[in-house]
Parts: sequence; C-alpha cells; structure tokens
Amino acid sequence: MTEIGFAPKEVMPQEVCRLEVMAADKADTYGPQIYLKLKVVGGEHDGHQFNDYANRDEDTGQIKQGSKAWSIFEACLGRDFHKRSGVSLESLVGKQFVGQVTQTRTGSRNKVEHGTVGPVPPEGLKTTPQTEAEDPDEDFADLPF
Repeated sequence: MTEIGFAPKEVMPQEVCRLEVMAADKADTYGPQIYLKLKVVGGEHDGHQFNDYANRDEDTGQIKQGSKAWSIFEACLGRDFHKRSGVSLESLVGKQFVGQVTQTRTGSRNKVEHGTVGPVPPEGLKTTPQTEAEDPDEDFADLPF
C-alpha cells in the first residue's frame, strides 16, 4: 500500500500585517483582475503566503483610482506612481505594504480587505507612550462645566 501525506491549508485569523508581493499577474477567470501572491512579513504569522485578487475595469481592463488594486500600487510605489513610465505588475514584485488580512465569507482563504491598504510606515517612526504628566485632558480638568 502506498502512503500519502496531507497538508491542510492554513488560514490565518484577521490581523493587520506587513505584506510583500511575491508575484503579480493578470487574471481573467472571474472578470478582469490582477492576481497577487502575498507573504506576511514579521509577526506571529511571518512567512504565511496566500493569493489575493483585485478587480480591473470590466470594459477597459485598466486599474481605476479608488480600487483595491490602485491602493496596492500606491502603497508600494508612491502617490504619483501612475505618472511614471514603465510601471507594470512586475513593478510590485518585492515591494511591501500594510493591510488588514481577513478571511473570505466562506473562510476558505485569506484576502486583503479593500480600504485597509497603506504604505509601510518608516522604520524610525516610533510612538512615544504618554506619561501621566502629558495627559492632554489634565490641562482642562479644573474648568467648570
């Protein structure tokens, strides 16, 4: 008898993650889309990979401003990416962005939630925890209301 192994699919819970684009291509199975192979960078799910899709315009196949695909390009390449010549799907490969990873309605796979995509914050940007003396409400505590 021949042995066979099984590899259950890992679907991570909802979480905001830093993501790296491993591959990008056009897809047309469910209308014009772009296909992205993404990898989580850092955190508890570091290295987790999943595929995601973002729609292109039904009639022209272009990526429209305000779409999930546009947001990913903008987060990876900068605000005026569309004004530069030579920008393509390949331009995304190796670039990183931040987005909320969720599960599809059926829970069968992960995806990036539209409206949560942004650039990776600069490394030097650190938030300083407030001390009690710096509490902004403290300055107004003695006002009669």
